[in-house]
Amino acid sequence: MMSERETIPFSGKVWVWTSAKREKEKPVRWFFVTVEGAPAAELKLASMGLTAGFGSLPVTARIGATTWRTSVFPHRESGGWLLPLKAAVRKDAGIHEGDEIEVTLDI
Repeated sequence: MMSERETIPFSGKVWVWTSAKREKEKPVRWFFVTVEGAPAAELKLASMGLTAGFGSLPVTARIGATTWRTSVFPHRESGGWLLPLKAAVRKDAGIHEGDEIEVTLDI
């Protein structure tokens, strides 16, 4: 039986997705860390009946002293989940592209 609150720690490398450049538009950059392996399987089990649009799962994420509410999204290519890292979080936690980070997700 699952507890009311599930905590899933994982580590991953920060990577960037860049939109295709359109005429007269600046490309958009989104920062992510992928949840893979056993932590991804735990998320899938914990998400049963809790997912929202696009299969997203609301979570509270923590990196060091930085905590924020967000959602993780299923990632077809890896079979895991994607955790978006917004600019304010990256700035607060001192995170850059390519960094290996430790994250805790609370569901």
